[in-house]
Amino acid sequence: MKRDRTLRRSEMKRQKITFLVSVTLLSICLTSQAMADWKEAQSAIFQQLQVKPGDVIDSSNWEKINDILPSSVVKWVKRGDFIMNIEEFKWDYSPDLAWQQKTLANAGKYDVGPEGEFIVKDTGEPPLYVDGDPFPTIDIKKDPNAAVKIVYNAFFKSSRVGNLRQEFVVDWIGRNGLERQVTGEWLMRYYWMRPDGPVDNPSKFLVTEFTKVNTPYDLAGILSLNQTAIANTPNQVYSYVPAIRRVKKVSGTTRSSPFLGSDLVNDDAQGFGGKIESMNWKVIDRKIILLPFVKWGMSDPAQFTEQPNGSWSASGNLRGPRIGYEVKDWKGAPWAPVDYAWVPRNVYIVEATPKDPYYNYGRMIYYIDEVAGFSWKVIYDKSDDYWKTLVVSMVPAKWGSDHKISFSSPVASLVVDDKTDHATISYSFGSYGQHKCNVFYSDPTVSSNIFNPTALPSLSK
Repeated sequence: MKRDRTLRRSEMKRQKITFLVSVTLLSICLTSQAMADWKEAQSAIFQQLQVKPGDVIDSSNWEKINDILPSSVVKWVKRGDFIMNIEEFKWDYSPDLAWQQKTLANAGKYDVGPEGEFIVKDTGEPPLYVDGDPFPTIDIKKDPNAAVKIVYNAFFKSSRVGNLRQEFVVDWIGRNGLERQVTGEWLMRYYWMRPDGPVDNPSKFLVTEFTKVNTPYDLAGILSLNQTAIANTPNQVYSYVPAIRRVKKVSGTTRSSPFLGSDLVNDDAQGFGGKIESMNWKVIDRKIILLPFVKWGMSDPAQFTEQPNGSWSASGNLRGPRIGYEVKDWKGAPWAPVDYAWVPRNVYIVEATPKDPYYNYGRMIYYIDEVAGFSWKVIYDKSDDYWKTLVVSMVPAKWGSDHKISFSSPVASLVVDDKTDHATISYSFGSYGQHKCNVFYSDPTVSSNIFNPTALPSLSK
């Protein structure tokens, strides 16, 4: 009996060593191949399309992009609202080596439960910590949970910043130009995939989010707190309004309510900011789609620098993309981005249908890049009529020790309500007019104490 146990332990040890060696060799092969082939892969994408780098697409030649954009966006280009500059990456826009290795090591570890919850495959329970994409390979034709696995991979990437402090500007824009502007800041504390590893998490949170409004005067001091748990439970949402001087617990359905009366809702954050288990997901397709990036990110990623307190930041002086109303003699829509680089990428197209009958959106179609994450989001109302389209633009960034961490940082989220012919854009990276949106990753000042409902009144000052 003792000899059998010894043999079993020996065999398990051998299998573990074999697995680790296989993962290491595979990661080396994948990295070498990626470095050699990214140009060829990008070139192969362009060979399938009618567009090429340097093309300018407008109402005169919109047919060229008819099959590589959501149909709502094709209509924007056709009627002259959008003008698109087609470009290509001049560098390998791929996950960094450390991330690739962590992703490969997750093979077979995780699964999706009956309600769409994220679980450890062997135990059926949610894990306390995860690092790397949890699902390295996804078979979209055979795996019934393929869609939700794609979404988990995309959703978790943002956790790599650890603690986030980010200033924002939100513009209300009509056909006559800018109507209203709000400024404030977001604080996020992520608990998975942190660059500094696991931290104390007695409440078993996935992420906690704090939003503060700074201007204008009539909205200044409004706060909201959102707590997302690891387990399949509703988000806990709290708000504080200075006029009534009370902290109120509000329904999680407010995540689909307009943000301060704008065209954006809280769950639009970074494309999808909600609870994944709150939706039913299915794969629609995988195809080439044009995605927006900041132009200067085509040649080089944003280089974050370490600050005295240990956080990492990009300069707020980096110019964000100009918007139509800012540009003299602009002929397109006043909310149209002028300085985006539109790059064809292979993306997943996934449909989400809310489980909650009181959720304000009907079905939603997401376009998800394996590296950049969520980009396009086409939104339908409860009667399944097309309503509006959201697009998240990204800037590739490198930060951390020796700038080894590759990350796609959201620059702006633009939503166009085609029923009201109105738009809202939220900026969160770089300078816009008189405002500078500074962003700090791994910020040690973003402590767990901030994300407490009882702290909201003091933070409103």
